[in-house]
Amino acid sequence: MAYAHIPESEYYGDQVRWFIGTIVDVNDPLKLDRVRVRVYGIHTSNTVDIPNEDLPWATVSIPVTEGGTSGLGANSQIKNRAQVFGIFLDGKDSQLPLVLGSIPKVETKRNDVEEAPSVKNEYDGTSVVPDAPPPAVRPGAPSVNDGNLVGNTNAEKAYNFFLSKEGGSFTPAQAAGIVGNLMAESGKDINPTIVSGFKNEGSFGIAQWNPSKAAGFRLQELKRFCKDSNLNFRTLYAQLKFIIYELGKYPYLGLGKLRKAQTPEEAAEIFEKRYERPAPGSTQKRINFALEINNKLGIGAA
Repeated sequence: MAYAHIPESEYYGDQVRWFIGTIVDVNDPLKLDRVRVRVYGIHTSNTVDIPNEDLPWATVSIPVTEGGTSGLGANSQIKNRAQVFGIFLDGKDSQLPLVLGSIPKVETKRNDVEEAPSVKNEYDGTSVVPDAPPPAVRPGAPSVNDGNLVGNTNAEKAYNFFLSKEGGSFTPAQAAGIVGNLMAESGKDINPTIVSGFKNEGSFGIAQWNPSKAAGFRLQELKRFCKDSNLNFRTLYAQLKFIIYELGKYPYLGLGKLRKAQTPEEAAEIFEKRYERPAPGSTQKRINFALEINNKLGIGAA
């Protein structure tokens, strides 16, 4: 029987992280019934950026009614396109997946991993319905042309950008929620060149895009987007443009929900859980920054 290598730990449960995903490969070269899973919220749906062959092999759990030892019991019968639930045995490294079971779904003509995932990330575990498309551009929104950002500080420039047509024409409350998150990620001055020193992970920029495979190579995608757009990826304007690009390309990052937010607090929480997806514990900090921006620049300003 195949089994995953369990990382050494004082208590294995401290490392567990759950996931939902879609099976994309069942042809295990070692004939151990392992599968590859494209995990919602971790692996992008773009198979060019993250080819299926780069995904880690996942061990599949079998029922306790089977023998559970070499030569005894049945093999897994799971198929490609199955939606599965499982855990990562190595926590945030997310390279040791274990599939615990499958989740029934209704197959449609377009129901495959090329579409946006239909579940939330690992922190909120709520609705499994995809986000609705964004509404039309808000009338009267200001414009931002050729990187001529308006404002005295980077926070103010970012806020005005998200109010603009180019920046998504968000409401003042929604813009404040986004900017509050960026302040929490890269400092009150929203530093576009800041590099995270946390565990040498190398996260970069105003949203701290991570270069790891587990995070979906988002930093590499930022650089690729900027190269294709003839932009300098180290600039505030380029990174603001990339946020809009990601929100539009990947519905699971929360654009539909963000469009419905009515308050800075609500917008800050949605952007945190859907777009940033940090470790738990910083929600109030993000809300406080959002309220600060809203009171200074938005509808809460005198």
